[in-house]
Amino acid sequence: MKKTLSALLALLLAAGCTASAPSGAASSAAGEEEQAVSSVTEETEEETEEEVTEEENTEEQAGEEETAEEEVPVQEGTDAAQATEGLSILCPTGAPAIAMIPVMKSGLNTVDTVEGADNLQAAFVNPDPQYDVIVAPTNLGVKLASAGKTTYRLLAVVDWGNLYIVGNAEDALENGTVAAFGEQAVPGLVFKKAYPEAAEKAKWFSAVDEARAELLAGNADAALLAEPAATASIAKAKQDGLELSIISNVQEVWGGSGFPMASLFVREDLYAENAQVYENLVGELTAYAETVDPEDPSALIEDITAITPEKLGVPNAEIVGKCYKRINVKITPADLCKEDIRAFMEIFDVTDIDAAFLN
Repeated sequence: MKKTLSALLALLLAAGCTASAPSGAASSAAGEEEQAVSSVTEETEEETEEEVTEEENTEEQAGEEETAEEEVPVQEGTDAAQATEGLSILCPTGAPAIAMIPVMKSGLNTVDTVEGADNLQAAFVNPDPQYDVIVAPTNLGVKLASAGKTTYRLLAVVDWGNLYIVGNAEDALENGTVAAFGEQAVPGLVFKKAYPEAAEKAKWFSAVDEARAELLAGNADAALLAEPAATASIAKAKQDGLELSIISNVQEVWGGSGFPMASLFVREDLYAENAQVYENLVGELTAYAETVDPEDPSALIEDITAITPEKLGVPNAEIVGKCYKRINVKITPADLCKEDIRAFMEIFDVTDIDAAFLN
């Protein structure tokens, strides 16, 4: 641009110098001058247009860079609502608590564990709900929801039964004395349906520890036990010189995948507000359960040790690692197993359960 202006100035000065020249020479010079000026003007206009274009391109590039800085690319598989951070969860100790290990491990949610059904029922019917999620015996939550006594609804089954017959001989169930527990509760009702003949002659106890003690004392040939108590009983008997083994899998005798022992219930209003949070919770539990290797449960044992067996309500981490597969943790969305839940609820004489599910 500067070179062009200098050339234009030189021509103008030259024009002044030709003023005293003869008219012919002046006319010729003037003509050449006009052509030169015209040429320079065209060049100047072209260069000016090029500069304007360059400036526009520069501005467009700057705009694109600013846009690129403002737009943060979303990584593949990322979900804005993926985190289950901040949930309050109530869960019974034992097998259901084992299903909740990944949530306890993350430390992003509050998980309270309790023994017995009284605290769970109180939480279900609390008019001012304290928990976002309640993990509970399936029959308890479904009964209350079907009767309109709670605002919690069944989202997924987390455990498909952990009951086994432990005995001192393969035919102990048919020909021996059987100790059983929870006659009017889930263990007893399931046992009665799966083993009607054995149930008629069984010695009934109120708790699994009492049935276990009867077997270890030699007062029974077989006992209905729940994992991990079954594996712990076999190990204890071996120390005392008594050979015990699992002689029957109650879940297999029941049929299908087993029975929906424990389930995850969520507040209906909170699910309606942000369903993805609770679906992600189910996904988190599923992913963990599927990655546990029963042949090498070292990672599971490490997690239980960190959370503490006391928090989970289990004998110790090694026992759970040894029998994890028999604890039957399988996270299953309710939509995929409604008929299994219906069949299970029939032993409690509850048949109209549609209100227990999320719409």
